[in-house]
Amino acid sequence: MKFKSAVILRNEHNESTFGASKVLEKKLKEFGLTILSLDSIENGTVVFTLGGDGTVLRSAKLLTEKDIFVMGINFGHLGFLSPYEFKEIDLILKKILIDDKFSIVERRFAEAKDEFWKVYFFNEFVVQRDVPSHVIDVEVRIDESLIGRITCDGVIVSTSTGSTAYNLSAGGPIIDPMAGVISIVPMMAHTFFKAPIIVSSKRKIGLKVIPREKEKYFMVSDGNVLMNYNEPQEIKISDSEKFLKFLCTDDRDFFKIVHQKLSWGVRNGVEHDDGF
Repeated sequence: MKFKSAVILRNEHNESTFGASKVLEKKLKEFGLTILSLDSIENGTVVFTLGGDGTVLRSAKLLTEKDIFVMGINFGHLGFLSPYEFKEIDLILKKILIDDKFSIVERRFAEAKDEFWKVYFFNEFVVQRDVPSHVIDVEVRIDESLIGRITCDGVIVSTSTGSTAYNLSAGGPIIDPMAGVISIVPMMAHTFFKAPIIVSSKRKIGLKVIPREKEKYFMVSDGNVLMNYNEPQEIKISDSEKFLKFLCTDDRDFFKIVHQKLSWGVRNGVEHDDGF
């Protein structure tokens, strides 16, 4: 595959991405690529994001309608969606623009909706209490079967891709992003229903939020607060047809990234890999 154009999206709140974007633009032009703005993006374009996973998420919904390829360069913290470091940029560009040593990995969005609105999320959809001293009740259904009613601070519904984001922080499992499942994680549950539930992404998930004494709660999609409610609300969550294409060099693997980012196998600051 021959790439002819590129877009550079950077986290404008991170000053170090400004100089890096200029360096990257110069290098891409040396390889013969045309630098486009997001408004003039076209099929076959590579989008380089300079920032953290939030930068990828902010651009994700803009990049699903065309044949676009995303490569995340990490200037943030963990960076599971942006696994590359800028110090690697020369080697990365050589692999994808000269050696053709890359693969295309598709990651799918999920959708949440009620009768009036619908949103797409890449990592997670969350319903959460608004007042710290109060709880909410959430009924969880899988394909119309009632699983239970949870008294909790909230519920996180995560895609496989989002398992290393808010889901992980709330005690949810790390999931292979190729698994095609959805994780349902109660937050600080006050009932015996505490453990995460993993279901196929082909199933339909229903959440009925029941606030106590009309206390407010809010909904969040990929870190963006959507709205506040104080009335019962029913949300339907399912897989979607939208997906994002990531450009990955052949030396990068999800579990290698997990090992590096979470320092698994590191004792006393020294990495250990004894093999099998």
